[in-house]
Amino acid sequence: MIRHSLLTAALIIVSSAALAPKTMAQTADVPFTGNVAGVCNFDQITPGRLGLNQPTNPTALAGGFPGGAFGKVLVSCNQGARVSISQPQQTGGPGFTPVFSVGNINSPFGNTSSQGGFLSLPPGGGLPLDIDMIVDKGTPLVPGNYSYVTTLTIVP
Repeated sequence: MIRHSLLTAALIIVSSAALAPKTMAQTADVPFTGNVAGVCNFDQITPGRLGLNQPTNPTALAGGFPGGAFGKVLVSCNQGARVSISQPQQTGGPGFTPVFSVGNINSPFGNTSSQGGFLSLPPGGGLPLDIDMIVDKGTPLVPGNYSYVTTLTIVP
């Protein structure tokens, strides 16, 4: 009888273990998303200086003429970008309507002008750009202090 009781108890224990639900580990994925926008900055701007196309009776002004200097700009972008330049706009001095005017960008990555197009830049920091501009009156300039600005536009 004790044997019978032991056998019954053993069967109850085994069947309980067999019929009990098994505990299973579960996993869940938690998604995250984010966006890093393309960003460009003009880090350092050094103004240019206008030189004269000829010392007597000058008719044109440019950074690349004798006595002038290119403006300089350092650009930083976290992705490739395109930069363009506007025509020079007079901000001071004796006014006139030029017969020709152009803004130019020169860089190790290529060149472009305000007459159309853009310059492609790679991602990176401290990308150097030389900025020039030319305005030509076509007739001798009136003595005075002339000031111009060109606008750079960069799109990542």
